[in-house]
Amino acid sequence: MATNWKKLLTIVVVVAACIVLPMVIEIGTNILNLMVMLFIFITMSQSWNLLGGYTGQINLGLAAFFGCGVLITHFIWQAEVPIYLAVIAGGLSATVLAVFIGLPTLRLKGVYFAIGTLALAEALRIVVGNIFPEWVKMPAIYVTTYSLIPRYYLGLGVALIAIAVVYLVTNSKLGLAMVAVRDDEQAAQVTGVNTFKYKVLALLVSAFLAGLAGGVYAYFRLSFMYITTVFSPLWTFEPIMAVMIGGSGTLVGPIIGSIFLVILSEVFALTLGEAHLIIFGILFILAVLYFPSGLVSSVDRIRHMMTSVRRSISKLRQQL
Repeated sequence: MATNWKKLLTIVVVVAACIVLPMVIEIGTNILNLMVMLFIFITMSQSWNLLGGYTGQINLGLAAFFGCGVLITHFIWQAEVPIYLAVIAGGLSATVLAVFIGLPTLRLKGVYFAIGTLALAEALRIVVGNIFPEWVKMPAIYVTTYSLIPRYYLGLGVALIAIAVVYLVTNSKLGLAMVAVRDDEQAAQVTGVNTFKYKVLALLVSAFLAGLAGGVYAYFRLSFMYITTVFSPLWTFEPIMAVMIGGSGTLVGPIIGSIFLVILSEVFALTLGEAHLIIFGILFILAVLYFPSGLVSSVDRIRHMMTSVRRSISKLRQQL
């Protein structure tokens, strides 16, 4: 019980700190930009983790849902619909897209599902690139009234919604069924679990969250020189990296992984230039090799390593 109270208190303190941060501290534009991107990546990683980490379905087409959310939110907001409704519409549009993608691809299993989702996402990217011109932008009035503060709070709100949704889903009967599908789909079918139904539900919720993240990004960026960039596979693989670093199949893992991904990428980009991609790739490989279950699931292993290091240092000091 005491542990639960500590966790609850920690969550309240962190959320409260995020809420009051722009109010009480003079932070620069770069910090606010970084925080908005962090919120987007937390939402995206939670989205992928629900389907990939908890249900065991490796979705390589997450960028399609994200890009759909960006596109629909952009045009609905441009029609002078309030941004909050536009973002919800972006999430719903991604869910509708998931119906068309999910029904055929979820019949595939294992690597074939991953390849199928990637192929459909790339096909959508090509179609969108042929339909829309290079510039997709908002009218000048939106640029002159631009402020990062509402973008910050919208991103924070959507990230909190994503975390809450994943928590509620995974701590319900739906979550138990999803984990059963991940652990042994055939055994789940034998016990009467409609595995296809639960995979579809997981995909729909995952797509909705990715669409919301796309809506926040549309509000954050305003215009896009090449709209195909929001359908880029990077919007799939970077959230996967965040989940793998933090720990798949956990609620906190995607958050920790997103923090590492966004902040370390920014630091490396500022200090190492273009070489930061190579360095970050090497660090990611090392993290997967030495912490295959992610940082959150490897806390005990990290503690053991730190204890060993301390003992070695103590022995070395004694010898000296």
